[in-house]
Amino acid sequence: MDNIIVVGINHRTAPVEVREKFSFSAKKIEESLIKLKISHLVKGAVILSTCNRSEIYFDSPLGNGCPEIKRIKSFIFEIYRAEKTDIDSYFYSLENADALKHLFRVASGLDSQVLGETQILGQIKSAWLIACNKGISSDNLNIVFKKAQEVGKRVRVETGISQGNISLGSVAINILEERFNNLQNRTVLIIGAGKIGTLVSKYLKEKNMHGIFVANRSHERALELAKDCSGKAVAFSGLEDELKNVDITISSTSSPHIVLRKDTVERIMKARTKPLFIMDLALPRDVDPAVNEIAGVSLCDLDDLKYAVSGNQNKKKEEALQAEKIVQGELNSFLALLGDVNEKTALQIKNSYANLMAYEFK
Repeated sequence: MDNIIVVGINHRTAPVEVREKFSFSAKKIEESLIKLKISHLVKGAVILSTCNRSEIYFDSPLGNGCPEIKRIKSFIFEIYRAEKTDIDSYFYSLENADALKHLFRVASGLDSQVLGETQILGQIKSAWLIACNKGISSDNLNIVFKKAQEVGKRVRVETGISQGNISLGSVAINILEERFNNLQNRTVLIIGAGKIGTLVSKYLKEKNMHGIFVANRSHERALELAKDCSGKAVAFSGLEDELKNVDITISSTSSPHIVLRKDTVERIMKARTKPLFIMDLALPRDVDPAVNEIAGVSLCDLDDLKYAVSGNQNKKKEEALQAEKIVQGELNSFLALLGDVNEKTALQIKNSYANLMAYEFK
């Protein structure tokens, strides 16, 4: 595996305003995979994009990372029409065994904002299957991604890293409970009926809220989710009217554009007599960050959630240490099976990967 490389950004290296510029929608992933295939830049590629990371794993045709990393970065900047000089420092690149260890840790929930979260396993599998369907996943990547899923499953079976609050959705609910104390007397508007909106609505239903309203561009999907959470579907075109009355708004659409603009929220607040709490769980963001400047409005985004998960991380340090041992052991065994590792190489892997883990954006 001398030619497996990953280039990307994540919640450790880049703030949300940078991550959202390079998030891959489902359509963008497919288009980018096709362009990569046509360009012959890679032998194979898998694009993993979540609310906290955008990464391209690829099989280098040269087996030499340096020129290939530069070409992949240039490809990313080109498809997003971004100036490389402004944001290149947010990107990381890892080669060969370091790249494999990174993927194994990601699959195990060790590199997640919420330590041990389980959704990433499904996201990794989905990313790999999309690449397979587009005919761009190589034999090497197939082996690596299958192994990563095995490692992620083993970590969750043999450690308690995934016990307790293990998703951004559950952390979001904890924030709401801390802020409002009793959610039973509150009303909430959920904007977006995708995976995050569905997860959040499930938690909110358990809190017996006074009212749950769901808005989605597909009203049929809003009706389905509203039924599941004992809520009420409202028209997406009528968001402004709904926002005049609710206590909380949670937005998590897949829109590439702002859903709630500052001028819209300013109009809403003129018609309200109470504060409004807005939680933006989307990437790219749904809510104009300038909304936080409006009197009576509090805005929480994905980066704000990282401060709320610190207690959760501390409780799981022992489980994380055990998970790290499993990942390292699996990596050593995997590379030994390929005839590519010895004790010295394993130590080099551990030390070089530590440099990325020690870095976090300020």
